[in-house]
Amino acid sequence: MMFFHLRNPKTVLRKILVGLILFFIGAMAAYLVSLSLPHVVGNPWGAHPLTPILTMTLIFLVAYKPVERCVKVFLEKNIFRKKSYAQWTLMELAEELRTNLDFQELSNLIVNTFGEALHLKTVALLIRDVTRDGFEIASAFGWPLATSRRIFLGNDSPLVRCIHRMGPHVLVRGPLLKSLSWQEANEMARDFDLVRSCWVLPLFSKGDLIAMIAFGAHSPDTVFDEWDFHFFRKFGESVAPCVANSRYVQGLRRANFELQDSQAEWFQKTKMSAIEKLAAGIAHEVHNPLAIISGKAQVLLMQKKRTPLEPHVEEALNVIVKQTRRAADITRKLLMYSQDSRAPQEEISFEKILDETIALVGYQASLDKIEIIKKTDPSLPTFWGNTQEIREIFLNLFLNAVEAIGDQGGRIQVEVRISEGEDVIEIRFQNSGKEIPQEDLDRIFNPFFTTRHEAVGLGLFVTRQIVKRYGGAIRVESQSGEGSLFIIQLPRTTAEGETPRASAEEPKEGTILVNKGA
Repeated sequence: MMFFHLRNPKTVLRKILVGLILFFIGAMAAYLVSLSLPHVVGNPWGAHPLTPILTMTLIFLVAYKPVERCVKVFLEKNIFRKKSYAQWTLMELAEELRTNLDFQELSNLIVNTFGEALHLKTVALLIRDVTRDGFEIASAFGWPLATSRRIFLGNDSPLVRCIHRMGPHVLVRGPLLKSLSWQEANEMARDFDLVRSCWVLPLFSKGDLIAMIAFGAHSPDTVFDEWDFHFFRKFGESVAPCVANSRYVQGLRRANFELQDSQAEWFQKTKMSAIEKLAAGIAHEVHNPLAIISGKAQVLLMQKKRTPLEPHVEEALNVIVKQTRRAADITRKLLMYSQDSRAPQEEISFEKILDETIALVGYQASLDKIEIIKKTDPSLPTFWGNTQEIREIFLNLFLNAVEAIGDQGGRIQVEVRISEGEDVIEIRFQNSGKEIPQEDLDRIFNPFFTTRHEAVGLGLFVTRQIVKRYGGAIRVESQSGEGSLFIIQLPRTTAEGETPRASAEEPKEGTILVNKGA
């Protein structure tokens, strides 16, 4: 049988000292016997050579254990006060962890140092998860990453219940299983197998079990003695407060991030609500006068055949019609943004809407030598939505792409497909336009943001608002020399009215492409 100890040099020296002591005791005993019985024994080293050997063997058998215990206690108290390399390494780790508040880094240091210092096969730090009512692996040594993430021990598992009964003592698989009934031993063995360990070191903080270190050796013959377990317990007492503090700090950081996100979301919603009300008021108050002005100007232009107009008057009327159309387009987009989320729903044909939108922008694209490539998945599921809203998404992205490419020629590739492995419809707009400046990325979906003086900057903003109404997400990717890629994901629906609208949680969005068209 192979024995593995933390104090190998101590063990060797202890064995040597025990052997020497017993040798001298045996030799002295043989010598005393020869003196007391000279007529029977004679010279123990001459006439009867087996006499001292037999005497010393008898002494070895009788006195070995008591002498070894005495020598061990003497060495521990008076000579071996300096810790072994492995023990020294682990205690140094415990000291360093007192100033480390990064929970993940702390977890990795514990399992890696513990495993390497003791030459173990596996080490796992299981941390308590109050939300799941049990323990999960925070970090592991010698484990496949995917496997360790699936391990979970409930509070009602035999191993956890046993730890609560026994306290901070190290649980040893072999003796523990022998002390249980057949059924209890099988259940306990399953827990040990689950965490791939033969020993479990509980970590208690203020009387609460907050974590445990489960470890296993390469060989089933590896054992630790009572002194090793005493050290493990001291190590656990030193490490437990560090783990508790780092978890507390991790919780504070998470709460702080969530608070910041909530505040940012609240400010954004408040700002959007104010903009929505302003947009609705402006759109309704301005749209009708614009329509009247444009109509009157067009009537005058239509009558120029019967009543010739001065050139400067005709030019002024054309400018009025052109600018009122531009203003009307702005009010249309404001109305689109501020309209009720319960817009009329119908079954959507993405291919049909895409073809209609391409027909609207196709002429301008051909003038700029822009190639449009369309691809739709024939197996797209049924999607219920508002045709006008979906058309507005396509139109804004097309105009944005045309403006990004300019008149130098390029390519726009549109693909509508079902996202692999996800229950969403994915719309991808790829254009070969130029890269977007880094300083514009975080502002791209803001209302009225634009890089062109003649643009209003509502296209991408309205697009994002529409996507959000459907519980979808929009992100954009852009790199130098590769153009920009819009990716829109909309949850699929199977019946009218089942689309998760504005009440759905807003997914994260990327911002990389500038709205230069709408």
